[in-house]
Amino acid sequence: MKQIVILGGGTAGSIVSNRLYRELPKSEYQITVVDRDDHHHYQPGYLFVPFGMYRPRTVVKKRSQFFPRGVRFVMDGIKKVDPVAKTVELEHETLPYHYLIIATGCTIRPDQVPGMSDPKVWRKSVFDFYTLSGSGRLHKALKNFERGHLVVHISEMPIKCPVAPLEFVLLADWYFFMRRRRLDIDITFVTPLDGAFTKPVAKAELGDLLRKRDIEIETDFNVERIDPDNQMLVGYDGREIPFDLLVTVPPVMGQQYVADSGIGDEMNYVPADKHTMQSTEYPDIFVLGDAGNFPTSKAGAVVHFQSESFVPNFINYINGRPMTESFDGHANCFIESGFHKALLLDFNYDVQPVTGKFPFPVVGPLKLLGESRMNHLGKLAFYLMYWGFLARGLPLPFPRDMSKAGKDFRKWGFMPDGVNPLPKEKTPPPPPEPDIKIPIVRVAGSAPLVSETMAKPGDKPTNTTKGDNIPVIREINGKPIDVTDEGFMTNKEQWNDEVAEGLAKALHIELDDVAWSVIRFVRQDFEERSVSPTLGRISKAGGFDVKTLFSIFGTKPAKKLAYIAGAPKPVGCV
Repeated sequence: MKQIVILGGGTAGSIVSNRLYRELPKSEYQITVVDRDDHHHYQPGYLFVPFGMYRPRTVVKKRSQFFPRGVRFVMDGIKKVDPVAKTVELEHETLPYHYLIIATGCTIRPDQVPGMSDPKVWRKSVFDFYTLSGSGRLHKALKNFERGHLVVHISEMPIKCPVAPLEFVLLADWYFFMRRRRLDIDITFVTPLDGAFTKPVAKAELGDLLRKRDIEIETDFNVERIDPDNQMLVGYDGREIPFDLLVTVPPVMGQQYVADSGIGDEMNYVPADKHTMQSTEYPDIFVLGDAGNFPTSKAGAVVHFQSESFVPNFINYINGRPMTESFDGHANCFIESGFHKALLLDFNYDVQPVTGKFPFPVVGPLKLLGESRMNHLGKLAFYLMYWGFLARGLPLPFPRDMSKAGKDFRKWGFMPDGVNPLPKEKTPPPPPEPDIKIPIVRVAGSAPLVSETMAKPGDKPTNTTKGDNIPVIREINGKPIDVTDEGFMTNKEQWNDEVAEGLAKALHIELDDVAWSVIRFVRQDFEERSVSPTLGRISKAGGFDVKTLFSIFGTKPAKKLAYIAGAPKPVGCV
C-alpha cells in the first residue's frame, strides 16, 4: 500500500485529505495527516476577536472531526523531512512516504525585528492579531485604550491575508467611533508598500477610503527596530513613528522544520511550481497554501481554488499521467470596513483587482472594490461555509478560475486576454495625468536618454509611476529597449551594464562597486527565479545591509533596484 503523508491539518490539509480520500482507492493508498495538536483554527476569525465580534472559542474546533474515518491522524511535532530517503522524522516516530504534501502554513516571527519581542512592550503596548492568544490580549487593550496614537503596522511582505491589516484599521475606526473615542485617538497605517495595497486600482480605491476615514498612511516604511523605552517605530531611512498602542504584523516565515530539512528558501517557504504546486526540486513533494513560495495571497480562499486543480493533477501524477490542470492564482478577499459594510477583491496572477460586480455581471449581487452591506453579509456567511463545506473538502458554488465578466477593465484601461476592447470612437478618455516633473538625463556625453514622455514636444508627462518620479525609458543611446509602462523589461536579452547605468542615471544615482554587486544579484535572482526584489529578499538572500541600500539608492530602494535591473517592481504577495 502506498503512503501519502500530509503535513499540516489546517485548511489545506483538511480539504485535500477529504478530497483524496474520496477519489483514491482505499485498498491502494493510506492517507496520513500530521499536526502538533487537535485544534483547527478559523484564522479569518482572529480579526474579529479584538473587537468583541467573535469569542476565542468560536474560532476553534477539533481537527479530527473534519477528517474521514479512513484517514490516519498523527498528533506529533515535525522535526525534519528527508526528501532522499522519503521519510518524515517526527518527535516520537518516523513516517515513510511515497508522496508528501506540505501544508503546514507559515508563522509570525517577532524575533526578526529588534525590540519587537522585548518583554517591556510585547503584548503590553505592542500587539498582534495573527494568533489567537494575541487577538485575545489585544481585545483587552482596545477596551482600555481611551486616547492616544494607534499605529497599525506591517513589517514586511509577504504576510498572511495581505488585506487583514487594512481591515483592522478600518474596524478600529468604527470601533472607536461607536464608543465615542474616535476624536481622542489618532490612527496611522504604516506599510512597506508604496500605497494602501499592491495593485494600482486597488491601491487608489483603498487609499481614498482611508483618507475619508481620517486615517493617516505612512508608506515605504521599512522597520529597522522598535525602541521599547520611547515607544517608537524606527525605520532604516531614519523616520521615527511614535505610538501609544502598536498593532503590528511581524515578519511572516515558513516553519522551522523546512529550514532544518534544507527544502526551503531563505524565508522557509518551499519552492514550488505556481500552477501545479509540485516542488521544483523533488517531484514526489507537493506544496499547498501558505507553505509555498507562490506569488499570491496567503489566504484560505486561495487554498480552496488551489485544491480544485491540485487534486486531479495529483491523481494524474501518481498514475503516471501528465498533469493537465493549471492553477491561475485566483483569490477572493473580503475587506471588512466597519459600519456593517465590506469590500471585495477578485484577482489572479495576471489580472489585478478592479471595480465591477461579482459573481454575475451587472446584477452582482456583490460589489467589487466598493463598500456594500451585501459584501459584509457575504463575509459573515463565509464562517458557516468554512466549517460546513470548505474544511470538509466539499465543493463550493464558485468557479475555480477567475472570471473576467462583470469587471470594469475598460474603465481602468486594462485589457486582459479574453476581454474584447471597445471600438476607438467609444473608448472613454484617459484620466488626467498627474503633474510630475520627469528628469531629463544624458548618458555618455551627448547621447540622450529618450523616454516616451519626450517623444513629442509639447506632450504632457505620461507613463510614470505615480508619486515616485520613475520615468519609463524606451531608448538608451539610440538603442530601443522593450519595457512595460512600469519599466519592466519584457526582453531579458536587452539588459546589459550600459542599460543599467543609463537607468541609474535617470534616477540620479551614482553606481559604485557595492551598488553594482546589488544590481547584479537582483538581475541574477530575476533571471534564475523570476522573482521581484523585495527588501527582505535582497538583505536575507543577498546578504546586503539594508542601511547600505538606503544610503546608495535613497527611499524605495527595492523599487529602484528592480527598475535598474529590468525586473518587475516588488508588489508584496499579489
